[in-house]
Amino acid sequence: KDWEVPQIPEWGEANKPKAIEFLRLLDRELADREFAAGDTYSVADITGLIAIDFMKPARIKVPEDCANVLRWHSALSSRPSAAA
Repeated sequence: KDWEVPQIPEWGEANKPKAIEFLRLLDRELADREFAAGDTYSVADITGLIAIDFMKPARIKVPEDCANVLRWHSALSSRPSAAA
């Protein structure tokens, strides 16, 4: 957070609905496949995993009704490379 000065909490709050909207879109996409951009693990999955993990400091949670996103995130997080 020290790198991003000034911090503007109102800007983050204003953008939370956009993040949730995207999570719901991603959830629909993941309903029919295991990975974000196709049949195999890719840089899209790596980028998505990091983005979801970075939502924690922003205090944005994946909605419980986004079961496909939660499944996908859990599966990716359990990969050995995610612990590196």
